[in-house]
Amino acid sequence: MQHTNSRIYACALELVELAKGVLDQLPDGYGFLADQLRRAAASVPLNFAEGCGKHSVRDRQRYFLSAKGSAYEVAAILDVAGRFGVISADIHSRGSDLCDHLAAMLSKYK
Repeated sequence: MQHTNSRIYACALELVELAKGVLDQLPDGYGFLADQLRRAAASVPLNFAEGCGKHSVRDRQRYFLSAKGSAYEVAAILDVAGRFGVISADIHSRGSDLCDHLAAMLSKYK
């Protein structure tokens, strides 16, 4: 299974780019969110790619489930950042929509 040609991988990289934009604008004092966002956003494409390399459906699904969990974690981090007032409503909305879309795609992918 080739991960680089999939819509999921492209969306996951789009999420990484969105996260980078958030990371670049976070004010001092929010390093705890930055660390968590960096790890969670990177985890989505990395787990998806690793899952694509597995031969059994069960192994693939385990990695895809982990990628889905990381997408939800990014969404929660964006919720927290929004409540702290350190990201715009537009970035929050775009990120949340992208996370939901990724989670839905990962739920159906085998």
